[in-house]
Amino acid sequence: MSATLEAEKFQGYFFAAPLMKVPGRLPPVEIFYTQEPERDYLEAAIRTVIQIHTCEPPGDILVFLTREEEIEDACRKITKEIGNFGDSDGLALVVPLYSTLHPAMQQKIFDPAPAPLTENGPAGRKIVVSTNIAGTSLTIDGIVYVIDPGFAKQKVYNPRVRVESLLVSPISKASAHQRSGRAGRTQPGKCFRLYTERSFHNDL
Repeated sequence: MSATLEAEKFQGYFFAAPLMKVPGRLPPVEIFYTQEPERDYLEAAIRTVIQIHTCEPPGDILVFLTREEEIEDACRKITKEIGNFGDSDGLALVVPLYSTLHPAMQQKIFDPAPAPLTENGPAGRKIVVSTNIAGTSLTIDGIVYVIDPGFAKQKVYNPRVRVESLLVSPISKASAHQRSGRAGRTQPGKCFRLYTERSFHNDL
């Protein structure tokens, strides 16, 4: 769901009031795709986090996953992997985010990234591992890198049994654009889509 108002309806309600459009300017976001489809998007997401942390300039990371268990598992593995590198690449604050998480824990996504251990040491990073909640209703300052596996839990209605259920399914192009936009709020960013460019154009 978009937060954009249907301006024409309001314009008609207020007796054809003038409509003014002010274009916004956001920093550019560089998009990367995989060469081949990923067989395990969870492992690919974790691997991409580690590559960003060890090779890319400072900036926080936002990872989109589909459900609570997956997110908690990813947080544990990312924390362990980064811990194996010691402090040479900077400290990392890894925080989960999903709707059933305790509100006090959800607030941790707004904590600043860890400070350098020494005056000239590498800057720390905040790594947020989230469901689609971070793609629609929240803005997290400091995000420079977004990792998008291309999946989300979505409501699907089964008319045969008249029941709605949550299924993991591919996101839409609109959702993919919304996710990548999280990387370019305050400075140029990068979005790593864990699917091919062909899949983006043909399958979403």
